[in-house]
Amino acid sequence: MSTALLARDPDLSRLIDDGYAITVHAGHIIVRIPYVTENRTVEHGFLAHPITVSGDRLVSGTDHRIWFGGSTPCTEHGHPLPLATPESRVIAEGMQANFMLSSKPPDGYPDQYTKITAYARIIADHAHALDLSATPTPGAAWQEIDDDSPFAYRDTATSRAGITAINRRFRGHRIVIVGLGGSGSYILDQVAKTEVDSILVIDGDTFDNHNAFRAPGAPTLDTLRTRPPKATHFASIYANMHQGVTACAQYLDEDNLDLLTGATFVFLASDDAASKPVIIDWLEAHDVPFIDVGMGIEEIDGRLSGLLRITTSLPGRRDTPRGRIPRPAPERDAYASNIQTADLNALNAVLAVIRWKRSLGIYADATDEAHTTYSLITNEIANEDLP
Repeated sequence: MSTALLARDPDLSRLIDDGYAITVHAGHIIVRIPYVTENRTVEHGFLAHPITVSGDRLVSGTDHRIWFGGSTPCTEHGHPLPLATPESRVIAEGMQANFMLSSKPPDGYPDQYTKITAYARIIADHAHALDLSATPTPGAAWQEIDDDSPFAYRDTATSRAGITAINRRFRGHRIVIVGLGGSGSYILDQVAKTEVDSILVIDGDTFDNHNAFRAPGAPTLDTLRTRPPKATHFASIYANMHQGVTACAQYLDEDNLDLLTGATFVFLASDDAASKPVIIDWLEAHDVPFIDVGMGIEEIDGRLSGLLRITTSLPGRRDTPRGRIPRPAPERDAYASNIQTADLNALNAVLAVIRWKRSLGIYADATDEAHTTYSLITNEIANEDLP
């Protein structure tokens, strides 16, 4: 999959007209420039400028900083330039900047052209003083490197934060979300913003008014009148952002468990307790990690109270989580009262997604718990079943 090509703004066109060789890679503008080392030799490094994009158009940002890849940039006399502070920043796979450059004019930089050319001159002019052939403008060139992103447009939030290498760990993962009536739709909202390869959403129900008031987004009245399947409704929305989102408008049960084949992680967000045991059996038999979410909310004296639950089942740690997941009850009890609110659905989903990211090593994890509850009345999160 590839993202849409960028439309160049006037600033970048001016850089190209001046003879700069521009590469857009992993959310950065890369400009190769000569510089002087501490041994007073001329080498070539690069400037990396995190880009700001609106849709498919590059626009000017506000950050005055830029990053440099190479050894310590120096003056023509071999003295380190004071604007360079050692700071590692992964730009893309196999490309790392070593210094953060900071040289801010009193009124800032009015545009990207002024910023990039200013930093290029600060460093390259010293190289030109030693070697007249050393120039930051070797000839006009423009290249966009396709990073095989699953997104329909460029993720510049990752590059601006400098966490490209961390987010690459999502690559290769195939996610399945079962149930979109409440927390599942919020799980999709979060997972669709990661670089996982694919996201399959499974739900056989229709999207009605009550769903609209406990799910993300704001559907139109015309949409609700058509009663679209939940799976296709949400997949069509999030496919606008993540090209790997697909839908299956069926209930998951013992007859179609093959839908889970190939999944690397599964979120169970369905309130159908009757079908859950066979799904869990399949996931455990095929060594697939999963998280099951649920909530039990009651009205007591005119106020709502209860618990949210996030249960994590990982290979090698199955018995305890299995005992935490509610089984079908002979009669509908308080747990199955199905009181849901948008905020609690969202919180349940976010806690589940955070736990998933911790299991992948995206977030730090000092507990590795298998079971988490959030108490509404006490506003407390409790981690249980630690290894």
